[in-house]
Amino acid sequence: MKQLSILLLCCFLLTACHKHDDDVEMADLSVLVYIAGDNNLNSFINYDIRQIIEGSQQLSNRQNLILFIDRKGIPPYFLKVASGDTTRLYTCPEELKSSKPATLKMALQWVKDNYEAKQYGLSLWGHADGWTIKDTPAGSNSRRAYGLDVTNGSTWMEIPDMARVLDEMCADKPLRFIFADCCCFQNIEVAYELRHCTDYIIASPAEIPGEGAPYHTVIPALFSSRDDFYQLAVDAYYAQTSYEGYQEPLSVVKTEKLEDLALVTRSAFIQCLEPLNNEGTNYPDVDQLIYYYNHCHYDMNDFMMRNTSPEVYAQWKQTFDNTVIYKKMSPVWLSSGGYSYYDAHVPYTDRSQSEFRDFTMTEERYGGISMYVPQSTIELTTRDRTFQQEQSKTINLMQWYKAAGLDTFRW
Repeated sequence: MKQLSILLLCCFLLTACHKHDDDVEMADLSVLVYIAGDNNLNSFINYDIRQIIEGSQQLSNRQNLILFIDRKGIPPYFLKVASGDTTRLYTCPEELKSSKPATLKMALQWVKDNYEAKQYGLSLWGHADGWTIKDTPAGSNSRRAYGLDVTNGSTWMEIPDMARVLDEMCADKPLRFIFADCCCFQNIEVAYELRHCTDYIIASPAEIPGEGAPYHTVIPALFSSRDDFYQLAVDAYYAQTSYEGYQEPLSVVKTEKLEDLALVTRSAFIQCLEPLNNEGTNYPDVDQLIYYYNHCHYDMNDFMMRNTSPEVYAQWKQTFDNTVIYKKMSPVWLSSGGYSYYDAHVPYTDRSQSEFRDFTMTEERYGGISMYVPQSTIELTTRDRTFQQEQSKTINLMQWYKAAGLDTFRW
């Protein structure tokens, strides 16, 4: 109750702290950058804000850029960035958990109340772990998909909870985009959960650098009035070379096509998974498939190409290409959990490393979005076995599980 009271007070005060004059014309686009930085990414916040300030110089007075910043050790605050300058709008009276769905709701509601626009966008900054929900007792401090907040115990935001908040906030009109500047966000389970609250999801299926996107170029792209603004954003991100040319695999999902993709995927699964399921002990062939982060997040296109007939794959691929409408492939990306060049980047060809050395990335195989694949845990490493066991227990909490027909199998 105390947390809820603080949120309500904060929302009331924030609404009072800034109002448009009646004669100010409605903006074209207002974007909230939600910086969940109350964790070990805290040191990157100032770096990214400087880049955001630089990028804001290309925005017009009909475009609003608002940051909600949750740093380590201090209450979160709102910052407006415009024309290369910043204005602190309000500091919350007490610490709030950016990992709480109620905090995300409050932040987005305030932007809508105080910076009304024809369209809205959301940028998610922070840690993420795909759709993963750990099978742990209620109330425990577990790893839960997005927005790690370490103050008074580590907590995460589960994707279904995020989706419920955003669906409520965007019931009248979906967000123009969700730009997820966090690891492993671009997977089919997350995208399907968020399909009603945004038109596009721009993200990576893999890990990303600690400093994230090059905001000085990505911000102008996100505010572009072009229909293919998402392509500009991906190209700007992909061009980042702060780690000597190491780049990110990236893609764009058009959410209105996700239900079509679920239908054709369900049909394809019947062909490729049902025979294995009927045998009772066999699992899909995932050997040497492209994967991200661990042997649990497999590239969706690569899996379907391998495990379906050419005819079924061709039909499926047509729908897939209408859904994942733009993508960029990279042969290397940030991995191993480090934040420096020497310990964080693993080329696929480097056989001395333990990750990403057992498959070959090609443009034909790369789909730019990952998905859960049921598999045996016998031959997995201890780390991957733990992830697989957790995912197999909780995948049924995601809407994709039923929509794609995975609930009809017995793994």
